[in-house]
Amino acid sequence: MIEFISGTLHSKLPHRVVIEQNCMGIEVLVPFSTSRQLPEKGQPVQLLCHLHWREEGPQLFGFATEDERQLFKILNRVNKVGPKLALNIMSATSPEALASMILSEDTVRLTALKGVGPKLASRLVVELKELIAKLGIGTVTAHAEADSSTTIPFESEVKEALENLGYTGKEITQCIKKVSREIAADSTIEEIIERMLRTF
Repeated sequence: MIEFISGTLHSKLPHRVVIEQNCMGIEVLVPFSTSRQLPEKGQPVQLLCHLHWREEGPQLFGFATEDERQLFKILNRVNKVGPKLALNIMSATSPEALASMILSEDTVRLTALKGVGPKLASRLVVELKELIAKLGIGTVTAHAEADSSTTIPFESEVKEALENLGYTGKEITQCIKKVSREIAADSTIEEIIERMLRTF
């Protein structure tokens, strides 16, 4: 078991980083929530690790916090959720928000996450609710109905920016409905657009 890796950040992409250690470049796959916390290239970095074995060989996954690592591990216990999908699910929201969705049985918000359909959302709740409660991540929150308000901060500016990127008004409206409950009131325009682009 590789508990953590330390070295110099050689390169980084949203889901992949290379850490230089003892003249070697080690590939580490990371969720977007971890990638956002990484320093600039050339700076020292340390990530908590999980080693996954597959037929093609080992894959190393890295996380900024223990909560992220634990969530990744238990997501992989769910039927038909492999490392790639677990990484995508975690990249669409924060560990606390994901845990809260499951604890609150909020399948509406869960199905808004990329790669999560109604059946998988139900499995996540049934199979992980007790495990997440034991981890102490997230809180139980009251969730709104599917037809509730779907306004977001800077809505007109966000719509204009996404239209300039080639998305249609219908696509943008549907995306706003999916992500509106996950966007904080103090979010910046850049954060909102970034979140919506991960949902299209």
